[in-house]
Amino acid sequence: MRGRAMQAPYPRLRALLRAVGDAPYEADEARDVRFRLPDAQGKERWLRLDEIPLPPTTPAAWPRS
Repeated sequence: MRGRAMQAPYPRLRALLRAVGDAPYEADEARDVRFRLPDAQGKERWLRLDEIPLPPTTPAAWPRS
């Protein structure tokens, strides 16, 4: 599934998938998927994709209509 998602024409999605790499993940009761990633201080945190900080060069999200 990851390989297929990496082929999607959405640069921000590809950047997020590169950011999580092979990090462990789990889904909660609301089906929110969280990835265990280190924060700026190196402490591991469980983050949703929309909570992951990305470099400033990452393309902006598509505007919602």
